[in-house]
Amino acid sequence: MNVNDLKTLGEALRKIRKEKGLRLKDLEDEHISFATISSIERGIPTVKPQNREYYCKKLGFNIEDIPQLIHREQREHKQLENLLFLIETCINLDCDGALERLRFLQKHTQGGYMDIILYLKGLCYVKKNNLKTAEKFFKQSIQHINSKQFLSNSNIKAACYKELGRIYYQRDNSLQQALEYTNKGLAAYNENADRQEIKYFLMIDKVSFLEKQYRIDEALQTLDELWDSIQDINSLEVKLNMYELKATLLNQKKKYEKALQYAKEGLFIARENGTHEKGVELLTVWGNILQNADDYMTAENCYNLALRLEGKLKDKKYVLVSTHTQLGKLYSKMKKYDQSYEQLTTAVAKGRKYNDAHRFCESLVALGDYYLETGKHQEAIQPYDEALTITNQYSFQRLKERILLNLSECWKNIGNNEKYISLLVELQSELRLREQEVAQA
Repeated sequence: MNVNDLKTLGEALRKIRKEKGLRLKDLEDEHISFATISSIERGIPTVKPQNREYYCKKLGFNIEDIPQLIHREQREHKQLENLLFLIETCINLDCDGALERLRFLQKHTQGGYMDIILYLKGLCYVKKNNLKTAEKFFKQSIQHINSKQFLSNSNIKAACYKELGRIYYQRDNSLQQALEYTNKGLAAYNENADRQEIKYFLMIDKVSFLEKQYRIDEALQTLDELWDSIQDINSLEVKLNMYELKATLLNQKKKYEKALQYAKEGLFIARENGTHEKGVELLTVWGNILQNADDYMTAENCYNLALRLEGKLKDKKYVLVSTHTQLGKLYSKMKKYDQSYEQLTTAVAKGRKYNDAHRFCESLVALGDYYLETGKHQEAIQPYDEALTITNQYSFQRLKERILLNLSECWKNIGNNEKYISLLVELQSELRLREQEVAQA
């Protein structure tokens, strides 16, 4: 028998034993040990055939019945696989119905499908926005896979890590933990298993988390690796994120023409598919590129067009925080200070409303920069201080460095040399810390 048949047989034998109400130790004797029985039920191929035959007889059926038993078990596996596939496709349509069915299966199903059941339960709770419970089921699924020491053929472990990475970013704004889980997902990914699209989701999430940490070169390298597989990617979400991040990263590298090319191509795809949220983000990125390239008039048009799409957004209106922030920064460059103040205070108000610490922090920094540029040093301290608290809470190191520099300048202009020097000392400490981290990488 091959490895798959041995595993199937083991699961069938375990099911028969449990139907008879027997424990493993109830069946061990001088001819077969507890450990051997456990290995048989787990499908371990090193078990001697005579031990497997002996165990079959102890459970009350002949060795000649094994092919029929394997066939029956394989048929039941296929039926369960089809049912789980149907449940997964229905989570977005009828989450409560899917969850009810999964609860029933968790109670009555044994064997190697428990990892999938737990994973799907996690997806249901993500849909219900109960991320704490979702996290619990994703971790249980991983624990189940690890404890059984079997190789899943569906990349469920990698998929769980992908979801955990997103939870830790969306709920806790923890970029570091999000990146750690994403890297674990990539390490767990099996090229020969199904759910191969999980790799693309993990890679684009990694690019996004690296970009938010201002690790531009690492993000570009990962994105270039992902781009080699773009023809194999079916997910519209992944593709649009690829174009948006490519444009964003190239913009930060001051490669404006290439950045514009990717922003335009991504926007065309978003428009053709009616993806308004990503359309807003791509228009904002487009505006950012043009702003850096000193085409202020077109940049303003991009931002305003993005803002006019607010009514089309559903649950992702937080993306407009960045649009208001960037438009406010543009108006400041154009010396339109009243309009700049209006956009930046709107960005801060919207940022305070949503659970996206990184966008909110950037809006506060931009408002502080506005006050600093207009000579209102006392007013700049409050948004800078609030942003500094956020960077300490979520380890936004690069933003923290910038805040410390600008905040020290505020205190210097006010005439408080003690605060000015203490902030510069803290900035020096942060820069040395980053230098050490780079050296250790």
